Amino acid sequence: MAETKLYAGLYDNALTEKEGDYTAKAKSTGTVYNADIAQRIVKKRTEYRPETIENILRMADEEKSLAIAEGKTVVDGVGQYMVQIKGGFDTATSPFDHTKHQLVTSYSAGKTLREQLSATEVVMDGAVVTGPVIGAVLDSTTPDTPNQLPFRGMVLIEGTRIALRGADPAVGITFTPVDTTGGEKPVFITAAQCSPNQPSKLQFSLPAEVSIGDWMVKIATQYAKGSDTKEPRSYEYPFVVSVF
Repeated sequence: MAETKLYAGLYDNALTEKEGDYTAKAKSTGTVYNADIAQRIVKKRTEYRPETIENILRMADEEKSLAIAEGKTVVDGVGQYMVQIKGGFDTATSPFDHTKHQLVTSYSAGKTLREQLSATEVVMDGAVVTGPVIGAVLDSTTPDTPNQLPFRGMVLIEGTRIALRGADPAVGITFTPVDTTGGEKPVFITAAQCSPNQPSKLQFSLPAEVSIGDWMVKIATQYAKGSDTKEPRSYEYPFVVSVF
């Protein structure tokens, strides 16, 4: 029996009208940072202190990021990373313009991760009765790079039952900063700020208060396929969204 178990639920497939057609989503069990990875390594009886391991991980992050920015392909056990340039150029001599073009990264799973996933037991918990479910948070101009948003750019959120409906003041989208050492506070976006505001799609301009850095995204709505619910139902996106 596999030592690692991944639990998943079945959700209505928003891309089809077929009854009983589902897509599976893994159940999020939290977010892990370098400090958490260091503690995990320590539990395996290494002779290194967690502070030492975390510092090495941080330095590795910095060096990998620098190598990627230099145009190198970085390969580790988790994945393979390479920089890409997004945006069009008008002429053969046009310069790179940070206001028109973006540097993003492509990613593919590495050997260690592929082997771990192949050895993972997936436990299906059946159909899930839910309110809103966020499928992706995207820059509307480059939807092929999820979870990376340009500062004050246009944001596209895709999902199911995410239309912002209802009079409860909690109805809306909340961006919560991962790191609050700089004084950042949660930013709330109302239904009036979204256009379109549809069950499968929300689009809005990212407020300036959502500064450069990492954020968590949460939706609350009273929308339902029949009539609105009495109380808002919420969903927190399981991925960290980076604003750059």
